[in-house]
Amino acid sequence: MHISDGILSPYVVGIGWAIALPALVISVRRLRADQVGAYGVVAAAFFAGSTIHIPVGPFSMHLVLSGMAGLLLGWGALTIVTVGLLLQALLIGFGGLTVLGINISIMALPGAIMGMLGRHWIKQSSPKKRPWIGSLIGGGTILISAILLYVALSTTHTALMPLAKLVFLGHIPIAIVEGAISFWLVFFLQKVKPSLLGIVI
Repeated sequence: MHISDGILSPYVVGIGWAIALPALVISVRRLRADQVGAYGVVAAAFFAGSTIHIPVGPFSMHLVLSGMAGLLLGWGALTIVTVGLLLQALLIGFGGLTVLGINISIMALPGAIMGMLGRHWIKQSSPKKRPWIGSLIGGGTILISAILLYVALSTTHTALMPLAKLVFLGHIPIAIVEGAISFWLVFFLQKVKPSLLGIVI
């Protein structure tokens, strides 16, 4: 899902930064010192999941876990995923620096927004419904990110539309896998550590 430097038009890159920077400022201001441990665990999971690539046709797919990050950290997930994206660009060549803004807008922002909505929904739901909400957030976030990726590629040049369609279709199985992971993680956490999901007992 990472976009590399030199693919998108300057116009699309600029829009990405215009969206990402204000959102990142808000996210940084909402970080909490008492959640440092959770930030570290989620950042490590995001970084590790994104480095395990599975070939699918002419490209490769990987877990993103941005929806789950949002469920655990709320708006703070945007900062944590951004740090992960930056480190991946610097250390292992995934994505790029000039397109970091668009990658944040495509991957980090949907996870934070969907996660916040999911946390609110989970608080008001019964224990039986919570894992299904987690599944919806986990899988739905990937589909939203895939749609945004499709828009970014297809609006850059019409020649990229076939690739954009392939990438979107390739993310459907990833959305299913992340939905399943999110289901079982919420199922587990609501029993052992519900506070991570914002549940107050």
